[in-house]
Amino acid sequence: MKELSKISVFTGILILISYCLLEVFEFSFVHPAIYQILGFLWFLYTSIHITYLLVAKNPNIEQAILPLVGLGLRFLVSLFTVMFYLIKYPENSALFVINFMVVYLIYVVFEITALLSNLRRNSSQDQNT
Repeated sequence: MKELSKISVFTGILILISYCLLEVFEFSFVHPAIYQILGFLWFLYTSIHITYLLVAKNPNIEQAILPLVGLGLRFLVSLFTVMFYLIKYPENSALFVINFMVVYLIYVVFEITALLSNLRRNSSQDQNT
C-alpha cells in the first residue's frame, strides 16, 4: 500500500504542474486532455500494482518476472489506448501523442527508480543473511 500512496502523491504533483502549465502560464504545448492522460496512467499503474500484489502471493509464480510483465502490459495497454484516442479524436494528434509519451516516460522513470530502490534493499538483505 505504500507504493499506491507514492504513485497517488506523484500523480497529484503532476496534476498540479500540468494545471500551472495549462491554466496559469497558458503554454500551448500542453494538450487539453492532460488530466485524462494522468488519470488513465494513474488508474493503469494502480490496477496493475494491485494485480501484482494479488499474483505475488502465489508461490508457483516466479517473483522476478512480475515487474517486467507489468511494465510490458502497461506499455501495450497505453499503446492501444493512444491508437484508440487518435482514431476517435484526430485533431491535435501530434500534441496528444507527445504529451502522452512524456507523461508515460515520467511514470516509467518513477517506477524504475522505485523498483531499483526495492532491489537494492532486497540485495542488501540477501547479503546480510
